[in-house]
Amino acid sequence: MSNENEQERLRRIRDRQIQLRDPKIKERKDQKGAAQKHRSSLESFSLTKIWTDLPKIIRGTVIGMLVGLVILFVLPYIFQGTWVDYVGFAAVFILAFLGMVFGQALDARDRLRDV
Repeated sequence: MSNENEQERLRRIRDRQIQLRDPKIKERKDQKGAAQKHRSSLESFSLTKIWTDLPKIIRGTVIGMLVGLVILFVLPYIFQGTWVDYVGFAAVFILAFLGMVFGQALDARDRLRDV
């Protein structure tokens, strides 16, 4: 009986030594560290970052179009007449075009500055 206890004790000691010398432990630790660094390096989703990364020609067009839409929806409350809708639609297209022109000019200025 004591021989079996001794064998069991030796088996546990051997298993523990093998577990301590396991080469996969260091590899797993390195992989875990690399995964954590990768997750921390990823940027979070930000609409302001997307907006600022857009070319100014697109931003100018969108801003001009939004201002034109505001005019289109507000103008009927200020003036009465059949011409109000036409002026509102014209404002959308004209302001979108002006926003595109100004955005393109700003983009051209930035490209010239980089040269």
